[in-house]
Amino acid sequence: MEGGITILKQYIFKYKWFYITGILMLWMTNVAQMYIPKATAAITDGITIGSLDIDGVVEILKLLILAIFTIVIGRMGWRITLVGSGRRIEKEIREALFTKWLKLDITYFNENKTGNLMAYATNDLNAIRMMTGMGVIVIFDAIIMTLMVIYTMATFVNIKLTLVAIVPMPLIAISGLYMKKHIHDRFLAKQRAFANLSDQVQESFSGIKVIKAFVQENQTLDKFESICLDNYVKNISLAKISAFMNPAMQFLVGISLLISIGYGGYMTLNNEITAGSFIAFNQYILMLTWPMSAITHAINVYAQGIAAAKRIEEVLNAKEIILDNENSISKDNLEGSISIKDFNFDFPDNNQPALRNINLEIESGQTLAILGRTGSGKSTLVNILLRFYNIEENKLFIGGYDIMKLCVKTVRGNIAYVPQDNFLFSDTVKNNIAFGLGDFDDELVQEAATRANVHQNIIDFTDKYETVVGEKGTMLSGGQKQRISIARALILKAPILILDDSLSAVDTKTEETILNNLKKVRNGKTNIIIAHRISTVRNADKIIVMEQGKIAEQGTHDSLIKLGGIYAKMHIQQQLKKGGDTYEG
Repeated sequence: MEGGITILKQYIFKYKWFYITGILMLWMTNVAQMYIPKATAAITDGITIGSLDIDGVVEILKLLILAIFTIVIGRMGWRITLVGSGRRIEKEIREALFTKWLKLDITYFNENKTGNLMAYATNDLNAIRMMTGMGVIVIFDAIIMTLMVIYTMATFVNIKLTLVAIVPMPLIAISGLYMKKHIHDRFLAKQRAFANLSDQVQESFSGIKVIKAFVQENQTLDKFESICLDNYVKNISLAKISAFMNPAMQFLVGISLLISIGYGGYMTLNNEITAGSFIAFNQYILMLTWPMSAITHAINVYAQGIAAAKRIEEVLNAKEIILDNENSISKDNLEGSISIKDFNFDFPDNNQPALRNINLEIESGQTLAILGRTGSGKSTLVNILLRFYNIEENKLFIGGYDIMKLCVKTVRGNIAYVPQDNFLFSDTVKNNIAFGLGDFDDELVQEAATRANVHQNIIDFTDKYETVVGEKGTMLSGGQKQRISIARALILKAPILILDDSLSAVDTKTEETILNNLKKVRNGKTNIIIAHRISTVRNADKIIVMEQGKIAEQGTHDSLIKLGGIYAKMHIQQQLKKGGDTYEG
């Protein structure tokens, strides 16, 4: 079955009664339209022959008004039912698409750029909406109208004239079948170009400070213009088909009209048909202008809709990797102990080795500090604790439970996480801090902000806790973003807290205040701190030093200093740096 058809069938079947009602209204509208040329013919012949009096004209006009009223009601009806169904399907697919994205693992988002994802959510959904709404109207209206007009011409006027006049019509079907594949392919190319364009714009906005700092405005503009040109070329390529097909269809209708005038006029002069029938026949030919044009539009909309549905279906059919099973254990509160035994891990998207021979025991209530060079595996270890990846069973235990046997929600619900990038949503400070809570009050938010030593900064803002932080927190300094991120984690009061290099943007005095607050508020709970500064980790119950995906050293601050290894060298380097205290590796 052609890709994309399955999803369309699913949703169209769901709203089948809307479609059936809408198509019946289309039929009713077209039946009423068929009467208008008949009324014209009746009046023309009646006046010409002299067989029609004023009462007869009034009777015809009454029926004509009824036909017009029926057309108005019918058109309103099919717009509500069919166009409305297209909107409903668009909404449901958009929700299904977003729900699917939320379920997919992080490797999917590593492989698919933001621009491509936005293309799914905009252009592709728009194409599906057009196909399931106006596309259905156009297709059925073109078919119903064409068949009814040809049937009426043959039965009401003359079958011989009808057969001669519609000789050019088969060319429309042949050209439509030929163009369908070209439209499909060009639409996919257009979508890829749009995805590249969206991604370039999004990346440029996100990196605007870097672009300006490195004076790369002109180079960025050149790159954008190149991608923009490609998008323009792909769109023009698709538009050329419509630009060719519509006039071609109009030309064929014009040929039919020319035949009907020439041959129909000849038949009228020979009294084979009446003058009224001749006028009605030409009106019917002109009525074919819409369905003929509609056929080209329908082919265009159908081809684009199928291509878009195929792309959407690929997303909805993407394999979900991080899943619970029927035997997964769900618990509200886990003990904060962590045990890792002979653990090895390779990244699933590129099979690159990440962690080797990890053995680690953390008792509930302890603070673990992790240090190491960039790329040594620190953040990877944290990502595994958060169940961002699947691992072997019986290798990692949280609260005494195998992490692979726990529900994903249980694992993540028992861990408060402060990521490296300190991502904030474009919302108020208050809503960012309370992000992980369902119900909250201002007192809880302020308490968490105070523990993270950011309350006074927030009070100094114009709108205080109602201050909108801007996209990704652009209105805040790096230190403020870090501390608001820490407050967002602290408010959860989770058994396990992970700080992934989350104190790098604050000074040592502020860092000391935050760590002292953590010691008080997190007493009896497990803390994992990834850092580069010795001052950040020296009071931890256990310190591990990562090197090339392995635990190179493990112990307390004092024992590691005595060991004289990597940690001791880091300590000496940071002591020697005047006013500096970060390990550069």
